[in-house]
Amino acid sequence: MTWVSETMEVDGVKLGVRQHGDGAPRVILYGDQLDTQVPPFDDALAKRSRVLVPSLPGINQSELPDWIDTMEDLAFLGLDLLESLDAGPVDVIGHGFGGWVAAEMAVRAHEQIRRLALIDSVGIKVSAPTVRDVQDVYVYTAQEVAELAWHDPAAARALKWPGREDVEGEVLLALLRNRQSVLKFAWRPFMYNPKLLRRLARVRVPTHLFWGASDRVVTPDYGRALQQAIPGAGFTAIPDAGHYPQWEQPKALARAVTEFLES
Repeated sequence: MTWVSETMEVDGVKLGVRQHGDGAPRVILYGDQLDTQVPPFDDALAKRSRVLVPSLPGINQSELPDWIDTMEDLAFLGLDLLESLDAGPVDVIGHGFGGWVAAEMAVRAHEQIRRLALIDSVGIKVSAPTVRDVQDVYVYTAQEVAELAWHDPAAARALKWPGREDVEGEVLLALLRNRQSVLKFAWRPFMYNPKLLRRLARVRVPTHLFWGASDRVVTPDYGRALQQAIPGAGFTAIPDAGHYPQWEQPKALARAVTEFLES
């Protein structure tokens, strides 16, 4: 399938966006993944709808102006992007850090969001202050990340990761730049907003969580806590998948997400 990359300007910020497919738009938000790597999950969704995957500010080819320095800035920019599509309420799908951004969007406004799908998302604190809820994959070796983030560690070769012998040069620099941009918003505290857990009661759109059953970066128990904080939210575990079901079990994930969005 051929994805088209373009630049969209939202609130004066130039964002790199790849898109494919026809029909009602669906927006997927990821974190620091390279825009040159298209998860098979995205291809599957694009067979049934128009899929847009914007890179968040500072990620890939997207600008990161000085005035964007909080998660709130990312959330409002995301809502402005949905409004700019001029398509009415839009389905929003978010994975990991992108799921956190999507949740922050949903607690602030619901008119632009039709349905919300969160995949192995971060963003809340559920345990005691001394208990780690989200594994800091940025301090582990590539092999350790493979064992934490994948049901089958051998499948981790599908996703480029710093520290592997096949990741070097411009690819390595791009990954490190993306990681640096994410950590600008998610370093202290690490990968959560202390206020988001209570604010999730404000979500007014149909929401469903999809979680790799073998995820050890953010466990299914963490996902269940996130689900319980969102009124009426559902939960689906994806068997034989870790933190990246869009790579490890794309067909199963696409079926489950499509069933929710089209129900």
